[in-house]
Amino acid sequence: MNRKISIMILSLFLLVSVVSALPDNKVEVVVLGMINHGPMQPTVNAIKEVTSKYGSDVTLRLIDLESEEGQKYSQEHDLTAHLNVVINGKYQYNINGKDVTFQWFEGQQWTKEDLGAVISDILNNEGNV
Repeated sequence: MNRKISIMILSLFLLVSVVSALPDNKVEVVVLGMINHGPMQPTVNAIKEVTSKYGSDVTLRLIDLESEEGQKYSQEHDLTAHLNVVINGKYQYNINGKDVTFQWFEGQQWTKEDLGAVISDILNNEGNV
């Protein structure tokens, strides 16, 4: 009986180890900026619209730049724009041969389509961006 229990425990341990080693394709999007200012609302809403399409695979975190947390995050990640979109720790990606910087307003340096392309690429583990 003890042998069966030992084998079951070992099997469970191995299963947990294998599952833990699988890649985690989840995406964290951090929006750091003047998120409560009127002019930024269309951009914040565009980000929410894109990220909401991916359900629990994407975590969206909004951090006000004027807060203590925002100041700390800004300094730790060397971010200076009024709005920064950090996707899995990066805010610059190469999308289809084009360098895209996720800062400032949506529609200027980046688009909703760019954001969706990066998220989809990460989730599908495609390695294109």
